[in-house]
Amino acid sequence: MTRIAETAALSPREEAAYPFLECAVLLDNARKGTPVVQLADALDVNAMRWQTVANRAMGRGGELPRSTADFFSRASRFMVEAARTLRDQPNDEVIDVMINMNLNMSETILNAR
Repeated sequence: MTRIAETAALSPREEAAYPFLECAVLLDNARKGTPVVQLADALDVNAMRWQTVANRAMGRGGELPRSTADFFSRASRFMVEAARTLRDQPNDEVIDVMINMNLNMSETILNAR
């Protein structure tokens, strides 16, 4: 059986959105106890994804509106701090927020003009 990913190439926009969708799925699976990776690993992957995006946003100088760069900086700090806290004190509500942020970012990228 041929997988979809093997037969259809993703557009650049889909490629940019996919890591956020992947993080949402990893977090949700880890929370449900059916992890492909453990919760700590899913939290690390998620935090690193947001840190990478924030660093790129900050490194683009005046190419992005300041509010956009600030958003990525704040979101990255939230994801890193949540990852630290959730290791010791798992909280489904915070994980839901993280999942929704990833899904919203993925959707925003896909719908960008």
